[in-house]
Amino acid sequence: MPETCLYHGEVVHRRLNPVRHELRYRVFNIFVDVDQLDVTDRSLRLFSYNRFNLFSVMDRNHGPGDGTPVREHVWSLVRKSEAGAEVSRIFMFCYPSVLGYVFNPLTVYYGYDAGDRLRVMIYEVNNTFGGRHSYVIPVGESLTQTAAKHFFVSPFNAVEGHYDFRFTAPGAKMALGVALSAQGQPVLNAYVSGTRRPLDDKTLLRAFLAVPFLTLKVIGAIHLQAVQLLWKGLRLKPRPPGPNHTVDVLPKVRSEP
Repeated sequence: MPETCLYHGEVVHRRLNPVRHELRYRVFNIFVDVDQLDVTDRSLRLFSYNRFNLFSVMDRNHGPGDGTPVREHVWSLVRKSEAGAEVSRIFMFCYPSVLGYVFNPLTVYYGYDAGDRLRVMIYEVNNTFGGRHSYVIPVGESLTQTAAKHFFVSPFNAVEGHYDFRFTAPGAKMALGVALSAQGQPVLNAYVSGTRRPLDDKTLLRAFLAVPFLTLKVIGAIHLQAVQLLWKGLRLKPRPPGPNHTVDVLPKVRSEP
């Protein structure tokens, strides 16, 4: 059964082509029911919703970025999905803001039905240029999903190829992997894993002491990696013009007869 909690684990980011490079660091993520963000706020001293605190979730950092409530935005996307009518609860998996600052390369929304089965996944991808793109994908028989890449993320990769998303239903442990391939070659893969901890003030304080200034660490690692890739000979790709927030709603994958 899904429950609001904190996942403490690590991120691994491997670039495979045209050069090899690996980045690995400890992280923690919150996993929270989007309809219970206000309740979670009232139950904790160190976490707030749309207010400054040691940890917080701000509507402006998700969805269209205009302050639309997270739950309103995410439910609107779920309803556009073929499997949306089956969803009764949605959980968001993300880095919380730390002392008002956050950068989430990827926020994932898990849509469950009344029997706690996953029905819809939403992958909200952010780039460091202020853009955001969401892939809304129904969950089929396999816990692997595919989507064509339609969004400029890394300045070292053109907008081409496709993603393979691999995941497990979050429980005592969670795992999520994203692999990018282009022109028939693997380009990179990223993986986050974690172990469940209760979302309470004691756990939040311990997480802060274990990984202080988490979100600054994330954005710092991204820029450090960029410098290292430039040193290894990669060149920047031009960023195409486009709107700041876009969405792909994908159909359910049909099994072969």
